[in-house]
Amino acid sequence: MRKAHVGVPEPSSRFQNAKCSSCGEVQVVYSHATTRVNCNSCGNALATATGSKARIDGEIVGSAEQG
Repeated sequence: MRKAHVGVPEPSSRFQNAKCSSCGEVQVVYSHATTRVNCNSCGNALATATGSKARIDGEIVGSAEQG
């Protein structure tokens, strides 16, 4: 028998669009990245791993769409 009050858990991690502070390029970054993420055009760090949530060095523009 199914319990009606038990909801489906949702993840706390997301894919986000991050804008580079130096060149302005927008790139998709995982919120819990485990490695350093560099900008594709200029090479500056967009995200740095901290152990749980990544520190996003660029500006967060929005969440990336699932497609």
